[in-house]
Amino acid sequence: MKTPPLLRPGDEVILLSPASHPKSDQWRQGVEVLESWGLKVRLAPHALSHYFGFGGSDEERLSDFQLALDDPAIKAIFPIRGGYGSSRILDQLNFETFIKQPKWIIGFSDITAILNHVANLGIASIHGPMPHNFCQVGGDEALEMLRNLLFEGKTHIEIEADSDNRLGKAESILVGGNLSLIVHLIGSKSLPDFRGKILLLEDVGENLYHIDRMVLQLKRAGILDQLAGLIVGGFSDCKEAGLSVGKNVNQIMLEHTSGSQYPIAFEFPSGHIAQNFPLVFGKNIKLLVNANKVQLTD
Repeated sequence: MKTPPLLRPGDEVILLSPASHPKSDQWRQGVEVLESWGLKVRLAPHALSHYFGFGGSDEERLSDFQLALDDPAIKAIFPIRGGYGSSRILDQLNFETFIKQPKWIIGFSDITAILNHVANLGIASIHGPMPHNFCQVGGDEALEMLRNLLFEGKTHIEIEADSDNRLGKAESILVGGNLSLIVHLIGSKSLPDFRGKILLLEDVGENLYHIDRMVLQLKRAGILDQLAGLIVGGFSDCKEAGLSVGKNVNQIMLEHTSGSQYPIAFEFPSGHIAQNFPLVFGKNIKLLVNANKVQLTD
């Protein structure tokens, strides 16, 4: 697995919209943050385009992302936001230059498709905050962690233990992201090999019976039986609907992982929440879950 070079002050990075278009000007605050880190920020030609709900047509979004992959001056790629649309352009992208000269891709939500696709190509990426939500109230720690990760390359996270956690430890490569997107990738070449991996899952705005259905799909596909560990991030605004399953997210996860022995960490600060801690996908990481804390270190 190749890890892209760390960033240095003066490096050029690019903002683009491979999924949905920005809903507001919040991304401009993201530019200010990146510039305060000493980075030069380029806006892709179609970064602010609208094509229905997308950040431009498929052709425009494809063109911007191909430019970002190929231009040697660009050292990191920041999708402005998620939404929907990344997987529509994945199969048309040419990653030959990117594989030879890897660079960081940072994002979450719909960007899950891209992160896992490049992990399959042997390149590490970062599941973490995007410029559209850099300045969320309460997200300062996550943003500082992202800066440290990009410039110094270290992961050291400790959080308090959750009462639903399953204790244990694991050391493996981290993969995953948005649950809806992981299920969406099943059967495609973008789906990672989960055997012996640590899986991160998060989601937003899904009814609990939808969550149950998707986690059950992971189980039926044999994915949940293959893991070395499971990290359950934020499941924001996921509520019971008219069709009730009688379980919360933690209970759904525990039911469908019953019989396995690997550690499970619940309520991890990752996903559609202010404290969206950045994590490196495609890189070996150590997970410790004990009675007092959850620890992630490289």
